[in-house]
Amino acid sequence: MAKFDGKFLTGVIGPAVFKKYRNMQLVTGKSRLTKEKQTENTHKAATQFGIASTLAEQFRSVTTEVITDFYDGTMVYRFRTDVQKALKQAFDAQSETYHFTANSFDRLNGFEFNADSPVMDNFFVQPEQRIEGNILTIKLPEMHVSKDMKFPAKASSCFLNIAVGMYDLTYGNRTMCPIQSIEIPNGSKDNVIPAQELSFEIEPGCLCISMFSFQFIQKTFSGNLIINSKTFNPVAVFRAVIADGIVDQEQTEKWDEMSVVRDSKHFNKPKIELKAISADLQDESFTIAQIEQEHEKVKSGADFPQYIQAIKKLGVEEFVTYVSDSHTQYFGNNGHQLSSKAQYEPLVVAAVSHKKKFRKYLKMHQAGQTDYLSFCRHCAETGIDRWIVNLSLMTCTYYDQKDQLILTESIPNSE
Repeated sequence: MAKFDGKFLTGVIGPAVFKKYRNMQLVTGKSRLTKEKQTENTHKAATQFGIASTLAEQFRSVTTEVITDFYDGTMVYRFRTDVQKALKQAFDAQSETYHFTANSFDRLNGFEFNADSPVMDNFFVQPEQRIEGNILTIKLPEMHVSKDMKFPAKASSCFLNIAVGMYDLTYGNRTMCPIQSIEIPNGSKDNVIPAQELSFEIEPGCLCISMFSFQFIQKTFSGNLIINSKTFNPVAVFRAVIADGIVDQEQTEKWDEMSVVRDSKHFNKPKIELKAISADLQDESFTIAQIEQEHEKVKSGADFPQYIQAIKKLGVEEFVTYVSDSHTQYFGNNGHQLSSKAQYEPLVVAAVSHKKKFRKYLKMHQAGQTDYLSFCRHCAETGIDRWIVNLSLMTCTYYDQKDQLILTESIPNSE
Protein backbone atom coordinates (compact mmCIF):
# COMPACT_ATOMS: atom_id res chain seq x y z
CA MET A 1 0.00 0.00 0.00
CA ALA A 2 1.17 3.51 -0.81
CA LYS A 3 0.94 6.64 1.34
CA PHE A 4 0.22 10.15 0.08
CA ASP A 5 1.70 13.13 1.97
CA GLY A 6 -0.20 15.73 0.00
CA LYS A 7 2.41 15.95 -2.73
CA PHE A 8 4.17 12.62 -3.18
CA LEU A 9 3.25 8.94 -3.12
CA THR A 10 5.52 6.44 -1.34
CA GLY A 11 4.85 2.72 -1.41
CA VAL A 12 3.42 0.05 -3.71
CA ILE A 13 0.29 0.19 -5.86
CA GLY A 14 -0.18 -2.91 -7.95
CA PRO A 15 2.92 -3.51 -10.10
CA ALA A 16 4.28 0.02 -9.46
CA VAL A 17 6.60 1.27 -6.71
CA PHE A 18 6.40 4.98 -5.85
CA LYS A 19 9.38 6.79 -4.29
CA LYS A 20 10.32 10.33 -3.38
CA TYR A 21 13.79 11.51 -4.37
CA ARG A 22 15.08 15.09 -4.16
CA ASN A 23 11.64 16.64 -4.29
CA MET A 24 10.69 14.50 -7.30
CA GLN A 25 8.25 11.62 -7.76
CA LEU A 26 9.86 8.40 -9.00
CA VAL A 27 7.95 5.37 -10.25
CA THR A 28 9.57 1.99 -10.86
CA GLY A 29 8.31 -1.48 -11.61
CA LYS A 30 7.92 -3.96 -8.79
CA SER A 31 10.52 -6.71 -8.82
CA ARG A 32 9.17 -10.06 -9.98
CA LEU A 33 12.05 -11.95 -8.41
CA THR A 34 10.94 -13.52 -5.14
CA LYS A 35 13.21 -15.22 -2.66
CA GLU A 36 11.87 -18.57 -3.85
CA LYS A 37 12.89 -17.71 -7.45
CA GLN A 38 16.39 -16.49 -6.57
CA THR A 39 19.18 -18.60 -7.99
CA GLU A 40 22.18 -19.41 -5.83
CA ASN A 41 24.32 -16.95 -7.80
CA THR A 42 21.68 -14.22 -7.47
CA HIS A 43 21.53 -14.78 -3.72
CA LYS A 44 25.32 -14.61 -3.43
CA ALA A 45 25.44 -11.42 -5.49
CA ALA A 46 22.76 -9.85 -3.31
CA THR A 47 24.69 -10.83 -0.19
CA GLN A 48 27.91 -9.27 -1.48
CA PHE A 49 26.03 -6.13 -2.47
CA GLY A 50 24.57 -5.87 1.01
CA ILE A 51 27.99 -6.31 2.64
CA ALA A 52 29.52 -3.63 0.40
CA SER A 53 26.69 -1.20 1.12
CA THR A 54 26.92 -1.66 4.88
CA LEU A 55 30.72 -1.59 4.94
CA ALA A 56 30.82 1.60 2.84
CA GLU A 57 28.35 3.27 5.23
CA GLN A 58 30.40 2.21 8.26
CA PHE A 59 33.58 3.53 6.62
CA ARG A 60 31.90 6.91 6.10
CA SER A 61 30.12 7.21 9.44
CA VAL A 62 33.36 7.27 11.42
CA THR A 63 34.52 10.36 9.53
CA THR A 64 31.19 12.21 9.30
CA GLU A 65 32.79 15.16 11.07
CA VAL A 66 35.17 15.53 8.12
CA ILE A 67 32.86 14.62 5.23
CA THR A 68 29.89 16.60 6.68
CA ASP A 69 26.52 16.63 4.87
CA PHE A 70 27.88 18.69 1.98
CA TYR A 71 28.47 15.79 -0.42
CA ASP A 72 27.04 15.46 -3.92
CA GLY A 73 24.01 13.37 -4.81
CA THR A 74 25.99 10.50 -6.35
CA MET A 75 28.56 10.15 -3.57
CA VAL A 76 26.93 7.26 -1.71
CA TYR A 77 26.55 5.26 -4.94
CA ARG A 78 30.09 6.02 -6.13
CA PHE A 79 31.70 5.19 -2.80
CA ARG A 80 29.73 1.95 -2.41
CA THR A 81 30.70 0.91 -5.94
CA ASP A 82 34.40 1.37 -5.22
CA VAL A 83 34.12 -0.56 -1.95
CA GLN A 84 32.18 -3.30 -3.73
CA LYS A 85 34.86 -3.64 -6.41
CA ALA A 86 37.60 -3.78 -3.78
CA LEU A 87 35.75 -6.53 -1.91
CA LYS A 88 35.13 -8.48 -5.11
CA GLN A 89 38.84 -8.47 -5.91
CA ALA A 90 39.71 -9.64 -2.39
CA PHE A 91 37.07 -12.40 -2.29
CA ASP A 92 38.31 -15.98 -2.41
CA ALA A 93 35.55 -18.13 -3.94
CA GLN A 94 36.95 -21.39 -2.59
CA SER A 95 36.97 -20.38 1.08
CA GLU A 96 34.21 -17.77 0.60
CA THR A 97 36.18 -15.26 2.66
CA TYR A 98 37.92 -11.96 1.97
CA HIS A 99 41.72 -12.06 1.85
CA PHE A 100 43.00 -8.53 2.26
CA THR A 101 46.49 -7.24 1.51
CA ALA A 102 48.06 -3.83 2.12
CA ASN A 103 46.62 -2.38 -1.10
CA SER A 104 43.23 -4.11 -1.28
CA PHE A 105 41.43 -0.76 -0.97
CA ASP A 106 43.78 1.39 -3.05
CA ARG A 107 40.98 2.12 -5.52
CA LEU A 108 39.64 4.50 -2.82
CA ASN A 109 42.77 6.65 -3.16
CA GLY A 110 41.72 10.06 -4.44
CA PHE A 111 37.98 9.45 -3.98
CA GLU A 112 36.13 12.79 -4.09
CA PHE A 113 33.13 13.18 -1.77
CA ASN A 114 31.85 16.16 -3.71
CA ALA A 115 32.39 15.80 -7.44
CA ASP A 116 31.24 19.40 -7.96
CA SER A 117 34.24 20.74 -6.02
CA PRO A 118 37.09 18.21 -6.22
CA VAL A 119 40.15 18.66 -4.04
CA MET A 120 42.35 18.31 -7.11
CA ASP A 121 40.91 21.58 -8.46
CA ASN A 122 41.68 23.54 -5.29
CA PHE A 123 44.89 22.08 -3.83
CA PHE A 124 47.94 21.71 -6.06
CA VAL A 125 50.72 20.29 -3.88
CA GLN A 126 51.60 16.60 -3.57
CA PRO A 127 51.63 15.29 0.01
CA GLU A 128 53.30 11.99 0.93
CA GLN A 129 52.26 9.30 3.39
CA ARG A 130 54.33 6.67 5.12
CA ILE A 131 53.73 4.15 7.90
CA GLU A 132 56.49 3.11 10.26
CA GLY A 133 55.41 0.77 13.03
CA ASN A 134 52.28 2.24 14.59
CA ILE A 135 52.85 5.78 13.32
CA LEU A 136 51.24 7.08 10.13
CA THR A 137 52.91 10.26 8.92
CA ILE A 138 51.64 12.68 6.29
CA LYS A 139 54.28 15.01 4.89
CA LEU A 140 53.13 18.30 3.43
CA PRO A 141 55.65 20.08 1.20
CA GLU A 142 56.27 23.80 1.36
CA MET A 143 53.23 25.65 0.03
CA HIS A 144 53.24 28.91 -1.87
CA VAL A 145 49.65 29.82 -1.14
CA SER A 146 49.05 32.05 -4.16
CA LYS A 147 49.88 29.27 -6.62
CA ASP A 148 49.27 26.08 -4.60
CA MET A 149 45.77 26.91 -3.31
CA LYS A 150 42.60 28.15 -4.96
CA PHE A 151 40.33 30.18 -2.71
CA PRO A 152 36.68 30.96 -3.44
CA ALA A 153 35.60 34.58 -3.53
CA LYS A 154 35.37 36.26 -0.11
CA ALA A 155 37.37 33.48 1.63
CA SER A 156 39.93 34.98 4.01
CA SER A 157 41.45 31.68 5.13
CA CYS A 158 41.13 27.92 4.94
CA PHE A 159 41.45 25.17 7.51
CA LEU A 160 43.07 22.07 6.04
CA ASN A 161 41.70 19.24 8.20
CA ILE A 162 43.39 15.84 8.00
CA ALA A 163 41.74 12.79 9.51
CA VAL A 164 42.57 9.08 9.62
CA GLY A 165 39.80 6.53 10.01
CA MET A 166 40.89 3.12 11.34
CA TYR A 167 38.99 -0.08 10.59
CA ASP A 168 39.66 -3.48 12.16
CA LEU A 169 38.47 -5.95 9.51
CA THR A 170 39.33 -8.96 11.69
CA TYR A 171 37.37 -8.33 14.88
CA GLY A 172 34.95 -5.72 13.52
CA ASN A 173 35.76 -2.37 15.14
CA ARG A 174 36.28 1.21 13.92
CA THR A 175 37.43 4.61 15.16
CA MET A 176 39.02 7.85 13.99
CA CYS A 177 42.30 9.42 15.07
CA PRO A 178 42.04 12.99 16.39
CA ILE A 179 41.70 15.45 13.50
CA GLN A 180 44.72 17.65 12.88
CA SER A 181 44.26 21.07 11.27
CA ILE A 182 46.41 23.71 9.60
CA GLU A 183 45.15 27.25 9.01
CA ILE A 184 46.12 28.65 5.61
CA PRO A 185 45.57 32.42 5.28
CA ASN A 186 44.54 33.90 1.96
CA GLY A 187 46.93 36.82 2.11
CA SER A 188 49.75 38.29 0.08
CA LYS A 189 51.25 36.66 -2.98
CA ASP A 190 54.44 35.95 -1.02
CA ASN A 191 52.66 33.94 1.69
CA VAL A 192 54.53 30.65 2.25
CA ILE A 193 53.50 27.78 4.54
CA PRO A 194 56.62 25.82 5.63
CA ALA A 195 56.87 22.09 4.96
CA GLN A 196 55.61 20.02 7.89
CA GLU A 197 54.75 16.51 9.00
CA LEU A 198 51.61 15.36 10.81
CA SER A 199 51.77 12.08 12.73
CA PHE A 200 48.88 9.80 13.73
CA GLU A 201 49.08 6.82 16.07
CA ILE A 202 47.47 3.82 14.40
CA GLU A 203 46.91 0.14 15.17
CA PRO A 204 48.84 -2.52 13.19
CA GLY A 205 46.81 -4.66 10.82
CA CYS A 206 43.97 -2.14 10.46
CA LEU A 207 42.72 -0.43 7.33
CA CYS A 208 43.71 3.24 7.58
CA ILE A 209 41.84 5.74 5.40
CA SER A 210 43.35 9.23 5.47
CA MET A 211 41.22 12.14 4.29
CA PHE A 212 41.81 15.79 3.42
CA SER A 213 39.04 18.33 4.06
CA PHE A 214 39.16 22.04 3.21
CA GLN A 215 36.98 24.36 5.30
CA PHE A 216 36.92 27.91 3.91
CA ILE A 217 36.30 30.85 6.20
CA GLN A 218 34.90 34.33 5.51
CA LYS A 219 35.49 37.04 8.10
CA THR A 220 32.41 39.13 8.86
CA PHE A 221 31.57 41.82 11.43
CA SER A 222 29.83 39.17 13.55
CA GLY A 223 32.65 36.62 13.39
CA ASN A 224 33.95 33.89 11.14
CA LEU A 225 31.53 32.30 8.67
CA ILE A 226 32.08 28.89 7.07
CA ILE A 227 31.27 29.27 3.38
CA ASN A 228 31.34 25.58 2.40
CA SER A 229 28.04 24.39 0.97
CA LYS A 230 26.35 21.53 -0.86
CA THR A 231 27.86 22.79 -4.11
CA PHE A 232 31.31 23.59 -2.74
CA ASN A 233 32.96 21.30 -0.20
CA PRO A 234 36.37 19.85 -1.20
CA VAL A 235 36.89 16.56 0.70
CA ALA A 236 38.76 13.53 -0.59
CA VAL A 237 40.40 10.27 0.46
CA PHE A 238 44.17 10.58 0.30
CA ARG A 239 45.25 6.99 0.97
CA ALA A 240 43.52 3.74 1.95
CA VAL A 241 46.03 1.14 3.09
CA ILE A 242 46.09 -1.79 5.50
CA ALA A 243 48.95 -1.29 7.93
CA ASP A 244 51.56 -3.99 8.37
CA GLY A 245 51.14 -6.26 11.39
CA ILE A 246 48.45 -8.20 13.23
CA VAL A 247 45.43 -6.62 14.93
CA ASP A 248 45.49 -6.52 18.74
CA GLN A 249 41.92 -7.21 19.83
CA GLU A 250 42.50 -5.71 23.28
CA GLN A 251 43.21 -2.36 21.63
CA THR A 252 40.40 -2.30 19.06
CA GLU A 253 37.60 -3.70 21.23
CA LYS A 254 37.32 -0.21 22.80
CA TRP A 255 36.27 1.21 19.43
CA ASP A 256 32.81 1.36 17.84
CA GLU A 257 31.51 -1.90 16.42
CA MET A 258 31.40 -2.81 12.73
CA SER A 259 28.41 -5.12 12.65
CA VAL A 260 28.93 -6.23 9.07
CA VAL A 261 32.38 -7.64 9.89
CA ARG A 262 31.25 -9.30 13.12
CA ASP A 263 28.09 -10.84 11.66
CA SER A 264 29.29 -11.98 8.22
CA LYS A 265 30.91 -15.36 7.70
CA HIS A 266 32.84 -13.92 4.75
CA PHE A 267 35.35 -12.02 6.87
CA ASN A 268 38.27 -14.02 8.23
CA LYS A 269 37.64 -15.20 11.76
CA PRO A 270 40.06 -14.17 14.51
CA LYS A 271 42.97 -16.55 15.00
CA ILE A 272 41.74 -17.62 18.44
CA GLU A 273 38.50 -18.84 16.88
CA LEU A 274 40.35 -20.58 14.05
CA LYS A 275 42.43 -22.58 16.52
CA ALA A 276 39.29 -23.55 18.42
CA ILE A 277 37.65 -24.76 15.22
CA SER A 278 40.58 -26.95 14.18
CA ALA A 279 43.42 -27.97 16.47
CA ASP A 280 45.26 -29.33 13.46
CA LEU A 281 45.11 -26.10 11.45
CA GLN A 282 48.47 -24.80 12.65
CA ASP A 283 50.22 -28.02 11.71
CA GLU A 284 48.77 -27.83 8.20
CA SER A 285 49.84 -24.19 7.66
CA PHE A 286 53.17 -22.96 6.33
CA THR A 287 55.88 -21.60 8.59
CA ILE A 288 58.52 -18.91 8.14
CA ALA A 289 61.21 -21.58 8.45
CA GLN A 290 59.74 -23.49 5.50
CA ILE A 291 59.57 -20.36 3.37
CA GLU A 292 63.12 -19.28 4.25
CA GLN A 293 64.38 -22.75 3.38
CA GLU A 294 62.95 -22.33 -0.13
CA HIS A 295 64.23 -18.75 -0.38
CA GLU A 296 67.80 -19.89 0.31
CA LYS A 297 67.70 -21.64 -3.06
CA VAL A 298 67.14 -18.31 -4.85
CA LYS A 299 70.48 -17.04 -6.17
CA SER A 300 69.09 -14.60 -8.73
CA GLY A 301 65.87 -13.51 -10.41
CA ALA A 302 66.09 -16.51 -12.70
CA ASP A 303 65.23 -18.74 -9.71
CA PHE A 304 62.16 -16.71 -8.70
CA PRO A 305 59.50 -18.74 -10.60
CA GLN A 306 60.70 -21.98 -8.96
CA TYR A 307 60.59 -20.31 -5.56
CA ILE A 308 57.03 -19.12 -6.17
CA GLN A 309 55.87 -22.62 -7.10
CA ALA A 310 57.55 -24.06 -3.99
CA ILE A 311 55.87 -21.71 -1.50
CA LYS A 312 52.57 -22.00 -3.38
CA LYS A 313 52.63 -25.71 -2.58
CA LEU A 314 53.18 -24.79 1.08
CA GLY A 315 49.88 -22.88 1.03
CA VAL A 316 51.03 -19.29 0.49
CA GLU A 317 48.43 -17.35 -1.51
CA GLU A 318 49.91 -13.86 -1.43
CA PHE A 319 52.82 -11.98 0.11
CA VAL A 320 54.10 -8.42 0.45
CA THR A 321 57.85 -7.72 0.65
CA TYR A 322 59.10 -4.34 1.86
CA VAL A 323 62.33 -3.15 0.25
CA SER A 324 63.56 -1.18 3.29
CA ASP A 325 64.63 -4.36 5.13
CA SER A 326 62.96 -7.21 3.16
CA HIS A 327 60.55 -8.15 5.96
CA THR A 328 57.56 -9.90 4.38
CA GLN A 329 53.91 -10.54 5.20
CA TYR A 330 52.59 -13.92 4.01
CA PHE A 331 48.90 -14.75 3.59
CA GLY A 332 47.43 -18.24 3.30
CA ASN A 333 44.18 -20.17 3.60
CA ASN A 334 41.67 -19.50 6.39
CA GLY A 335 43.24 -16.18 7.28
CA HIS A 336 46.65 -17.64 8.14
CA GLN A 337 49.19 -14.79 8.28
CA LEU A 338 52.86 -14.65 9.19
CA SER A 339 55.50 -11.91 9.11
CA SER A 340 59.21 -12.52 8.63
CA LYS A 341 61.99 -10.56 10.30
CA ALA A 342 64.23 -8.01 8.59
CA GLN A 343 66.78 -9.63 6.28
CA TYR A 344 69.38 -6.85 6.24
CA GLU A 345 70.19 -3.42 7.65
CA PRO A 346 67.59 -0.79 6.62
CA LEU A 347 67.94 0.74 3.17
CA VAL A 348 66.86 4.28 2.35
CA VAL A 349 64.17 4.12 -0.33
CA ALA A 350 64.26 7.05 -2.76
CA ALA A 351 61.25 9.35 -2.45
CA VAL A 352 60.94 9.67 -6.24
CA SER A 353 60.57 6.54 -8.36
CA HIS A 354 62.41 5.97 -11.65
CA LYS A 355 60.42 3.43 -13.63
CA LYS A 356 62.73 3.17 -16.65
CA LYS A 357 65.84 2.61 -14.54
CA PHE A 358 64.01 0.11 -12.35
CA ARG A 359 62.92 -1.95 -15.35
CA LYS A 360 66.55 -2.10 -16.45
CA TYR A 361 67.64 -3.38 -13.03
CA LEU A 362 64.76 -5.87 -12.98
CA LYS A 363 65.75 -7.34 -16.33
CA MET A 364 69.33 -7.70 -15.11
CA HIS A 365 68.11 -9.55 -12.03
CA GLN A 366 65.78 -11.80 -14.03
CA ALA A 367 68.69 -12.67 -16.30
CA GLY A 368 70.71 -13.85 -13.29
CA GLN A 369 73.17 -10.93 -13.36
CA THR A 370 72.50 -9.75 -9.77
CA ASP A 371 71.82 -11.45 -6.44
CA TYR A 372 68.85 -10.73 -4.16
CA LEU A 373 70.51 -8.09 -1.97
CA SER A 374 71.81 -6.20 -5.00
CA PHE A 375 68.35 -6.22 -6.50
CA CYS A 376 66.85 -4.82 -3.28
CA ARG A 377 69.46 -2.06 -3.29
CA HIS A 378 68.54 -1.26 -6.88
CA CYS A 379 64.86 -1.17 -5.87
CA ALA A 380 65.61 1.30 -3.07
CA GLU A 381 67.69 3.41 -5.44
CA THR A 382 64.83 3.66 -7.93
CA GLY A 383 62.12 4.36 -5.36
CA ILE A 384 60.45 0.93 -5.13
CA ASP A 385 58.84 0.63 -1.69
CA ARG A 386 57.45 -2.92 -1.91
CA TRP A 387 56.21 -5.65 -4.20
CA ILE A 388 53.08 -7.78 -3.90
CA VAL A 389 52.94 -11.29 -5.31
CA ASN A 390 49.55 -12.89 -5.96
CA LEU A 391 50.07 -16.63 -6.36
CA SER A 392 46.58 -17.22 -7.75
CA LEU A 393 46.97 -14.67 -10.53
CA MET A 394 50.74 -15.34 -10.75
CA THR A 395 51.57 -11.64 -10.83
CA CYS A 396 54.18 -9.47 -9.14
CA THR A 397 53.28 -5.79 -8.68
CA TYR A 398 55.72 -3.06 -7.61
CA TYR A 399 54.71 0.14 -5.77
CA ASP A 400 56.55 3.29 -4.76
CA GLN A 401 56.25 5.18 -1.46
CA LYS A 402 53.32 7.20 -2.81
CA ASP A 403 51.37 3.95 -3.36
CA GLN A 404 51.63 4.44 -7.11
CA LEU A 405 51.70 1.26 -9.18
CA ILE A 406 55.03 1.16 -11.02
CA LEU A 407 54.91 -2.20 -12.79
CA THR A 408 52.94 -5.45 -12.87
CA GLU A 409 54.59 -8.54 -14.33
CA SER A 410 53.33 -12.06 -14.94
CA ILE A 411 55.36 -14.77 -13.22
CA PRO A 412 56.38 -17.59 -15.60
CA ASN A 413 55.10 -21.03 -14.69
CA SER A 414 58.15 -23.17 -14.01
CA GLU A 415 56.25 -26.44 -13.88
